[in-house]
Amino acid sequence: MKKNVLSVILAIVIILVVGIVAYFLLNGNQEEKSLDLNATSQTLSNSAPFNELSTMDITIDLLSSVYGINTQNVENVIGKMPMMNVQASMYLLIQAKEGTVETVKSEIDQYATKYEEQWSTYLPEQYELVKNRKSGVVGNTVYLIIAENAETLEQEITK
Repeated sequence: MKKNVLSVILAIVIILVVGIVAYFLLNGNQEEKSLDLNATSQTLSNSAPFNELSTMDITIDLLSSVYGINTQNVENVIGKMPMMNVQASMYLLIQAKEGTVETVKSEIDQYATKYEEQWSTYLPEQYELVKNRKSGVVGNTVYLIIAENAETLEQEITK
């Protein structure tokens, strides 16, 4: 009888230890990464093609009028867009307010689809850049990158 009770207690202890270890292994590495918008923007703007293009800053005012982003969901924005309509390359970093990341991501995706439609009948080379754009989320920052090296620039953001 004592052997059975001891076996049950030992089994419960083992299950608890395994459960606790599994919990920490699965959840311990989920520290939410956040981006330093200024440092990330500096890295992107010093990289090709942005260090070679004539660009202008994307401001909070442009988010609503040009990009269709609800600025009430935005803490901060940094980005570069082309000054002339012969270049499609741009990057956009939007720090979303808590609980609005998915909404902002959806709005960015809608804008990117419209931007692609805009370029589909204009300059084929630029259209390819827009089709091969990169977008995603890091922490509470939503990003959009349109450039010939978008994948490399995305790796700079997500590393």
